Amino acid sequence: ARGRGAGLAATLFTGVAVLAWGPGLESARAQETADLGSRIGATPDGTVRFSYEAREGVCGDGGHISIGDRDHEHGDWECEPGPIQVEIEKNGDRIVDLDMWVGSRTLRDAPRTDLGTVGAREAAEYLLSLARVAPGDVGDEVLGAASLAADVVIWPELLDMARDRTLNTDTREAAIFWLAQLAGDRATEDLEAIVRSDDETDVKEAALFGLSQLPDGAGFDALMTVAREGDDPELVQASLFWLGQTGDERAIALFEEILARD
Repeated sequence: ARGRGAGLAATLFTGVAVLAWGPGLESARAQETADLGSRIGATPDGTVRFSYEAREGVCGDGGHISIGDRDHEHGDWECEPGPIQVEIEKNGDRIVDLDMWVGSRTLRDAPRTDLGTVGAREAAEYLLSLARVAPGDVGDEVLGAASLAADVVIWPELLDMARDRTLNTDTREAAIFWLAQLAGDRATEDLEAIVRSDDETDVKEAALFGLSQLPDGAGFDALMTVAREGDDPELVQASLFWLGQTGDERAIALFEEILARD
């Protein structure tokens, strides 16, 4: 749990803030999504690039990405506001790789095909459809790119993907990660259900990490329950790790209680 969750957090962004909700994805946009997919499908093999508007507060330097206050200090790197840049590597009908970044400081070779700017909703819907069929390592990056699109709400689709046991584990874990960022405390019940009932330990551990990321300690009680009552040693250990990151006095008291048993 530590490696998976911490790796995602460190790689994809710093300074996380809970993202705003808005109107749901509309089925009327299906044709636009198909149009983007068709445009990409019609391009020659190689790299295809497109860009779209980022959520408010998203910035980057071409390598790092930050979600939050644009005036936040970013150490030795300068955070430029969006747009989101996506580059796809395709071979025939297969998407074999995807790269996503914000900012222009990292130099990249010119793509084989550049589609320019597309609508954020169109991009998000295309990326969500791609995540369901892409390899797990690609699906992870795809969901990050979809989650940063401006003025769209994708958490219902992420929840559906998190619950879909036919999808590969990497994609489900990524869906859980971004669900926690987008849905805030409303995700608590759904993440708890995944911990209780899913068949895959890795997915359960991802849900525990998601609970640890909820704002205002919304997932704290659920983590405490797993730590106290869980019968899976791996999940108990993962819960204790994320509780330890909170610094909460209740977690410290639990550690003392556990140590006193020995």
